[in-house]
Amino acid sequence: MRLLALLVSLVLTAPASAQSPFEGVWHGTLQAGPTQLRMELEVVETEDGLSSALTSLDQSAAPIPASSTTVYENTLTVEFNNLGARITLTPEGEDRLTGSFFQGASFPFEMERGRFEDGYTPPEMIGTDSDITVIAGGVVLAGSLRLPEGDGPFPGVVLLNGSGSQDRDATIAGRAVFGALASALAERGIASLRLDDRGVGGSDLVIPDSPHALANDAAAALEALSVRSEIAACTGFLGHSEGGMIAFLAADAADPDFILSLAGMAGTMRETLYEQSEALILASGAGQAAAGQNRALQDAMFAVMSDPDVEDYPAAITAALIERGFPAAAAQQQGAIWGQNYSIASLDLDPAAAMADYDGPVHAIFGERDLQVLADANAARVEAARDGLPTEITVIPGVNHLFQDAETGLPDEYARATHAMAPEALDIIADAMEGLIAAGCE
Repeated sequence: MRLLALLVSLVLTAPASAQSPFEGVWHGTLQAGPTQLRMELEVVETEDGLSSALTSLDQSAAPIPASSTTVYENTLTVEFNNLGARITLTPEGEDRLTGSFFQGASFPFEMERGRFEDGYTPPEMIGTDSDITVIAGGVVLAGSLRLPEGDGPFPGVVLLNGSGSQDRDATIAGRAVFGALASALAERGIASLRLDDRGVGGSDLVIPDSPHALANDAAAALEALSVRSEIAACTGFLGHSEGGMIAFLAADAADPDFILSLAGMAGTMRETLYEQSEALILASGAGQAAAGQNRALQDAMFAVMSDPDVEDYPAAITAALIERGFPAAAAQQQGAIWGQNYSIASLDLDPAAAMADYDGPVHAIFGERDLQVLADANAARVEAARDGLPTEITVIPGVNHLFQDAETGLPDEYARATHAMAPEALDIIADAMEGLIAAGCE
């Protein structure tokens, strides 16, 4: 489930002027059939030429670096090789570009200078940040330690983000989720360590081959946090989404004093993907027939991923999807994602066993309108796995997977939220953290 960071190839095929007419930030809405996607393209001129990155705001994506950015005869071409996507744009005046977006099919695409205006207010900075480096089995991970105001030592927590390549603030759709959490915890006198994912920011690009590799990273981070003079003998994990599962996988080696799971995966990846896909399709209004068709494609893909005799998983997944009528370019893209060693190792890994093995205090919090880690199904899994162990479960009304106020829970709301996390949700999370510290450390 964890996508790999891309290396950027900078290419310029035409002589550069003093300033390229393409340089800057552009925004536009792509109409791909019934789907509308808001996109921002940032083009930067360097000594070596042009580079660019694309953010699809309604798909909760971090900026995706382009494989190449070229200009020929006044046309900008931006390639994303791993996505099988290409954008071509030509200026019409100083503040407008027109052209096309290609990914399996070609769609007209227009962009205007500047970013979308969304009314978002970044979280207030509470406490002070200092740079920190964690060495995990030879992998260098860069991050920030947020300390509350006042004299320590403070209880501390390692923040573990969900799937996808995210920076230390777990920035999703432009919203600094962990930035907001760090401030909310600092306000309660709790220190936090947040890290850039592998291949992001200052962290090494070393591809993890399974969730256990990330669990080793988490254990190393907790050890690095616990030996600092500013931190009390009271440390634990806060994991969001897949990070909730990673926290329990790391618990055996790290021995945290507590675990706070936010929208944490309590089922296997297979179960999670079945549930979230159906929920997202139905919430979008596509209907049960579309959900059934998608389930059939998933069945075919999972059958390949479960076969230990497959020699080339990306190719085999691609072929299985094409055989069932999936467009070739999209099938190849899915094959590249789900054919990774990480995905194969994750498919049937069950967090329940790790949850049952950890005997410290746990608080699992879910969002009522979360369509990615469904509250009822996962709360039931936590309750069953933690039977007889110190556990609290909370479902926060009206919030989505990022604990933002939401109407539908669909991911296209992430980029429209005026806050990184709902203030009421932050209060509940901070209360839960205080309760875990009291239970696990006092």
